Amino acid sequence: MTVSELDKQIKPNMRGAYLFYGEEEYLKLRYREKMRAVLLEDESLAPFNHSIITDITRLAGEVETLPMMAERRLVEVEDVNFSKLNKDSLEALVSLLEKTEDTVVLFFTREGEFAAGTPKKPSEIFKKLSSVVNIVEFSKQAPNRLATWAAKHFASHGTFAEGDVCHALIERCGTDMNVLANEIAKLSAYALAHGETKIRRDMIPIVVTAYRESGAFDFVNAIMEGNTAYAFALFTDMKRRREKPVEIAASISRVISELRLVKTYADAGLSLAEMVSATKMKEYSIKLRLNALRGRTSAELDRAVELCYETDIKLKSRSADKYFLIEKLILDLSARGE
Repeated sequence: MTVSELDKQIKPNMRGAYLFYGEEEYLKLRYREKMRAVLLEDESLAPFNHSIITDITRLAGEVETLPMMAERRLVEVEDVNFSKLNKDSLEALVSLLEKTEDTVVLFFTREGEFAAGTPKKPSEIFKKLSSVVNIVEFSKQAPNRLATWAAKHFASHGTFAEGDVCHALIERCGTDMNVLANEIAKLSAYALAHGETKIRRDMIPIVVTAYRESGAFDFVNAIMEGNTAYAFALFTDMKRRREKPVEIAASISRVISELRLVKTYADAGLSLAEMVSATKMKEYSIKLRLNALRGRTSAELDRAVELCYETDIKLKSRSADKYFLIEKLILDLSARGE
């Protein structure tokens, strides 16, 4: 079952059993809360119609308990490692779930507690449970969908962010929706405190906690565009977090090498799908790099690779101020991007 299909089923008269699994904890928690809100609308009766258990042997008694002055009861089952259920226990669970009438059962699993297999080769436990359980996968969301969601989330805080700003935020702190929700709240609070409702890109390095791998492209792109103010704002944040100059240089070198590689494939006429296969990079990451490569020549990128190599040698062989060497690299690369 997809998340969209689940959304349509969450009604006061819904019935049956559901199992949530997958990497995206934010969405799992959101839809659990949505089920609670719909099934336990009368707060005064909620204590009688809602149970959370961690011992699966208690499930039979919970299922047999009738709802009090409501259509349904909700029983949530947490911390069950399905891979450890033996054959008899699994058969008993399937038999029990076939008989649920007035109780909605929600199995809420965390990473490692449920192995679904793949769409082409589902696991045995997936095949067994899917006959009596609506199994819903909550996978990581694609960046484009996240950007749309982020824009709406900003709006819920009374602020506004354009698409490129939302993408810059994702590049800086990754695709975890819990992390993004927290950073969106921080950015909105910062903007409103300064009398603004529009989120600007230059606010991001001031407020948002960077995740090195995610923020590297944003940093290098600013450098190559000649946007030194933004590049130095990001660099200042890196120094504040005490990132080592050698590591900063390595992240710059890695992204520039990726740009050079993508350009080589693009010039050779490879399609986007072929580049994804050849580089093992995500489609969205390649699109970002293709966009950054507009107007760039191979000679310019080769020179950028050379500058990174020269800086790396100096960082490893000199006792001079190594942060100064990074500053010089930023300026040299930015000059090439103007």
